[in-house]
Amino acid sequence: MDRRRFLRHGLLAGAAPATLALSGCANLIDVLGQACPEDPAESGGIDWTPDVMHPVFFGFKDYTPADGAPATLRVFYPSHQTPFDGSARRILKTCLDRWPTVLFLHGQPPCLDDASYYLRWRRIPEMLARSGYVVVVPKYSAALAGRDSPLVAFGSGVIDWARMTWEHARWVDKRPGAVAIVGHSYGAILGAQVARSRGNVGAYVSLSAAWDELHGVDDVPALLAGINAPSMFMWGDGVFFEDMDAHDLWTNIPNTKHAFEHPGEHFDYLPDGNQCGEPRGACAPVERVSAELTALFLQRHVPLARSNTQIPIDLSPPPIVLTPKQQFYGGPDFTGLDSIKGRAACKGATLRWKDGTATGSRALA
Repeated sequence: MDRRRFLRHGLLAGAAPATLALSGCANLIDVLGQACPEDPAESGGIDWTPDVMHPVFFGFKDYTPADGAPATLRVFYPSHQTPFDGSARRILKTCLDRWPTVLFLHGQPPCLDDASYYLRWRRIPEMLARSGYVVVVPKYSAALAGRDSPLVAFGSGVIDWARMTWEHARWVDKRPGAVAIVGHSYGAILGAQVARSRGNVGAYVSLSAAWDELHGVDDVPALLAGINAPSMFMWGDGVFFEDMDAHDLWTNIPNTKHAFEHPGEHFDYLPDGNQCGEPRGACAPVERVSAELTALFLQRHVPLARSNTQIPIDLSPPPIVLTPKQQFYGGPDFTGLDSIKGRAACKGATLRWKDGTATGSRALA
């Protein structure tokens, strides 16, 4: 039996969840199971589909235009290897899993001459890579991006490079919706523009976008409505230019949406010590919580095709039982959500949502 017939048999026999029993199964095989790794060792003995509740290790590699990349950038990816230096780890390759793409866009650095600012964003990319995503973090000159900004084409081009041209593009999920965009500050605004321009992304996450600065440059409510994908927005409740309750921005978004409002500052998503004199909020877990909520949100809306993990609407980590092999990879890490509970400095940290007719909220602290 050739490989294509073997994979088709495996999918139809239940190797994939029922949601994949679609018309056009052959096309799905082209996307998800076109090839197995030439070397079986490249799967590392991983016999499950990685996701936020069943993670693996991560690796990363840096690229420049000399390598054919559209910019200087870093790519994070799932890996089964355990060297100390993540850059030495090989990408995980399995027969039936392909990795969705996440574009991460930073904003302007707190130290304006920080040429390595894009490398400081690790918590979210690492957690997403462990959960089965390929995360691309480009270096670029962040600026306030309106609809006609050339940065929109740049961001979309980075996504296309990862999906089609990157040396490991063979292992990237080619379904149109297997793309998510995460951004901070001006990067979140650019991410919204890219999502609107592409029109078919699977999810969008905004970390403290400076929406107030965009008024007069673009129609902010129209931009938010035009994302046309499940979206999560995070902001500090005392930072006026990112507060989405001002002008009723969050309330009027028509699509599926979550909001994480916290008593913090603009750069709280970075590790402590990276703010270059900018204020930092007293709620220390915000950095970890933002990564954990992002990973849970993407698992809910842009999961790996064969993942059976269901994340509830309130983004609570569901109970699981890990095999001994899965325990070797450390299991899920939700220390931020655990540590924020009961912290006086985090009082007011709230998660809310609207998904169809379902609405609700829960206090995180």
